[in-house]
Amino acid sequence: KIRLITRVAFGFKSPEALIALAMLNLGGHRPVLPGRK
Repeated sequence: KIRLITRVAFGFKSPEALIALAMLNLGGHRPVLPGRK
């Protein structure tokens, strides 16, 4: 699953963006989307 995330994040300019994307995909944190409650 990490390989897929790195391919999706290939165009990102910083490794922090890749780490954030991995944390959102693999972590349990689900932020509330705007306009939805």
